[in-house]
Amino acid sequence: MLFRRILRYIFAFNLSKRLFNALLPRFMRRKIASSLDLDTGPFNRPIDDLELIPIQPDSYLAVYFKRYGTDIGPGVSLYVFENEILRFDCFGGDHGHYHSLPCLSTFPGNERNDFSTDSIEAQIDQALAEITGNYIAHLARHFRRRIREFRFDQAQLGVAVSAARSRMLIAELSSNE
Repeated sequence: MLFRRILRYIFAFNLSKRLFNALLPRFMRRKIASSLDLDTGPFNRPIDDLELIPIQPDSYLAVYFKRYGTDIGPGVSLYVFENEILRFDCFGGDHGHYHSLPCLSTFPGNERNDFSTDSIEAQIDQALAEITGNYIAHLARHFRRRIREFRFDQAQLGVAVSAARSRMLIAELSSNE
């Protein structure tokens, strides 16, 4: 438990993630990151069709298509200074959920919040509304001051969220075919 906490602290910094990603092959990075629940960036997660949508310097949205058991659906994560602040898995029904600060959670599954809507499209809209309307509350819970004080240019955030929505709807439509 203490070892995981120390690693989470170390991986909250961009330099440690860059070294980890540069020194180890991808299959090893994925295995280590998943077994220790480390936030080492979107490229080390078991997801498909990853697309990074830049918002402004030091921030982006990672839009992806995720398979989890029998559930399939689009997802999006908000990254600031290479720390995953929010992660949304839009599976529809009562399987859709999101995580606040999964990069810091000792057990990310315990930080799960269910969506209040059932359809995948409604969950996508709720996810993107949470990013645009409530990101400050999520950033405020991070231990790094630099992240707590980060603010988005609303126009740039709006453009990125719109692009993410379009990409997620395409992923959702292709999963139904």
